[in-house]
Formats: sequence, structure tokens, C-alpha cells
Amino acid sequence: MQPAEAKTATIYRRIGSTTYKVRVHFSDTAQETINDKILRLIQREAVTNGADCGIIGTPQTSQPLEGSSL
Repeated sequence: MQPAEAKTATIYRRIGSTTYKVRVHFSDTAQETINDKILRLIQREAVTNGADCGIIGTPQTSQPLEGSSL
């Protein structure tokens, strides 16, 4: 058995003036893939907050998106 730190990754992401710290934990006994988990979370969010969901606006980036013609 490995220590918990060995199965944990920490990712820092800055969006605007806010820096987010995300800890990701991995399980050797998981029955669900990460893709399945993300899809389930998105579906649950849509069901729970469906009336509050709207169209996502254009992201505010300092550079054009890769492959865009802007």
C-alpha cells in the first residue's frame, strides 16, 4: 500500500485574478473511468440546476483560440 501523497496530484490553475488549487486523488479499486465520472457530474449538474443553466458566453482570453480565424 502506498502513502496517500503518492496517489494524489495537485494542479494549480489561474483564471483571471483567481488561482485555483485542485487536488486529484486516484483509486486502485475504482469501477468508473474519469470520462464516465465527468459525464455523470455534468449530467447531474444539468438535472439539478437545469433551469438556471444558460448559454456560456465567449471566453475572455488574451489570445485567440488555437486554430481560430480571429
